[in-house]
Amino acid sequence: MPLLRTIAAAGLMLAAGFPVGAALAAPQVERLRGTIERVEADAVTIRTRAGTVETIRLGPGTRVGQLAPASLDQVKDGSFIGTAAKAGAKPGDPPVALEVLIFPEAMRGTGEGHGPWDRLPDRSGPVETSMTNGTVGAPEVETRMTNGTVAGGSEVGTGRTLTVSYKGRSLAVTVPPGTPVVMLEPADRAVLVPGAKVFASAIRDGDRLDARSVSVGKDGLTPPM
Repeated sequence: MPLLRTIAAAGLMLAAGFPVGAALAAPQVERLRGTIERVEADAVTIRTRAGTVETIRLGPGTRVGQLAPASLDQVKDGSFIGTAAKAGAKPGDPPVALEVLIFPEAMRGTGEGHGPWDRLPDRSGPVETSMTNGTVGAPEVETRMTNGTVAGGSEVGTGRTLTVSYKGRSLAVTVPPGTPVVMLEPADRAVLVPGAKVFASAIRDGDRLDARSVSVGKDGLTPPM
């Protein structure tokens, strides 16, 4: 019966001239990276890294934070972190962090777990190159995000390996020298200004984007996640 009702509803929408795919599509989470172009009372417009322009609505529940530069020395046993990492060079190698985010204690447990993330610029080491005259950009790689509690680690050459514990599991992540490390600080909407570099998480429902959170790079910092 549920299938028949779905088919019937789709038929009615087609008859009425509505696009069935758009009508049946569930709202999805989108992550936007870019620069704020315009700020309004209840929205910000962002020019994304891809060059598109998106306006996201700010609601009462939108979390606003500021990302400040930090160092790996500030990551201690018991710290709650998030790290986006690429696969290791060989099967069985631990994943390699492309960034580390230190959460404030008040946000411990946020997004705890391990799962697919996005394609991020890979600045973790040398890559094969070819000659092109144009704007330099790091190659992008698929990543997975792990949010959890640091439960030990070890020194590896000039870098570190962190053991991240989440939901009864643990994962070792290699953090090479030079990996961006940032700390999330509380902030209000006063940090949302044109020219600020941002990372935003929003829910898309059709053409509408509702912000769940907006994180602004402090003093011109570009959010690395």
